[in-house]
Amino acid sequence: MPNKHYLSYFKCTVNHFRTIVEYPLVFANVVNMKLEIYSDTATTLIPSNDRAFNYGDGFFTTMCCLDQQIHLFDLHIQRLQSDAKRLFVEISDWSGLIKAIQNTAMSAPRQCVIKVHISLGQGGRGYSRGAQSEPRALIKVSPFPDSLDALSLSVGQGYLSEQSMLAGIKHCNRLEQVLFKRQADVLGLDDVVCLDSRQHIIETSSANLFWFANNTWHTPSLNHCGVNGVYRQFLLNMFTYYDMDFLVGDYGLIDLINAESAFACNAVRGVMPIKQINVSHNNQQTLSLNQQQTLQEQTTLYTNNQLPALQTLIQQFMLIESNK
Repeated sequence: MPNKHYLSYFKCTVNHFRTIVEYPLVFANVVNMKLEIYSDTATTLIPSNDRAFNYGDGFFTTMCCLDQQIHLFDLHIQRLQSDAKRLFVEISDWSGLIKAIQNTAMSAPRQCVIKVHISLGQGGRGYSRGAQSEPRALIKVSPFPDSLDALSLSVGQGYLSEQSMLAGIKHCNRLEQVLFKRQADVLGLDDVVCLDSRQHIIETSSANLFWFANNTWHTPSLNHCGVNGVYRQFLLNMFTYYDMDFLVGDYGLIDLINAESAFACNAVRGVMPIKQINVSHNNQQTLSLNQQQTLQEQTTLYTNNQLPALQTLIQQFMLIESNK
């Protein structure tokens, strides 16, 4: 039975970004971290022995930047610090990286996406990190994606790998997500619902999932796989702040199918209402016999009556967080 709980990140010790912009960016003061800033129009050469390129040895975060301000900036930094700690990455000067990110935002287009990618730098052949390896940060500015209406989803074929050492981390091994997104593209859909090998709902290829049922908001546990998204964490913080009923736990597809309202979310697009989930697009190899008999070729349509009130609370809590 899912238990109500609050997922906390590794405690962040950085200042709020609005104070950071008061200080000039000086790259010479960044110690033990190579910083490069590039945009889509620039060419950045990645060394052939870069560990993120060769082994996926790195992690990243993707941020929404509007009017030179990064939404949920503190949560992005907290996740970077948490992921660094769990992946045994030592970064000596977080303040230098934070200033570089904020400096990028100040000169960025009015609405854009900023991606911070941290590699374990250059290393020799083999999986062992060399003693001379230094973390390498790349900050990339991209155009904001086109807006999406309510999502049409199917159920992904295959399973997400379960690995507790990596669960929740936004690491650079994203081939599973590439293949799941390809399934959605082939079907002409927005995305697919990804399950683990126990047939528990985890996420979509690029977003976390929430739904409303029995007067309670629900979201899957990420103890074995999946990404603990920044917007997911923001919503859990909000549910806790307003003392709202929510559950984090293990759920089957039927729980999502029977929900009153459902949405996907990530830090770039925020809340994306789910219009429908069409199980008939799946060849049902992913589903158990019991689920196949229950769901058959069902298409679920959501009313999403709870979302307007939720969006109002989100706007209020955004203001509360930005004024801290």
